[in-house]
Amino acid sequence: MVDVILDPKRWESAEPDAEALLESWLVDEGDHVDAGQVLAKASLVEQGLVVAAPAPGVVEQIAVAAGEKFGPGYILVRLADE
Repeated sequence: MVDVILDPKRWESAEPDAEALLESWLVDEGDHVDAGQVLAKASLVEQGLVVAAPAPGVVEQIAVAAGEKFGPGYILVRLADE
């Protein structure tokens, strides 16, 4: 299983207590994804971001819903092995 988080480097330019907003999911639970595939769109301190799959797999659980805020290290989605 792979837990997907927003790349920690994305938080480096943010304020200490900054949160990001998960704008929309581009996949659904049960979808097969490829490594590097964009899974979601999010914004952080007025920067548009995308969340990509680090490995191929199946979307097992979307942990942060569209419209919810999240902080550094939050698990956004879980991918099951193929």
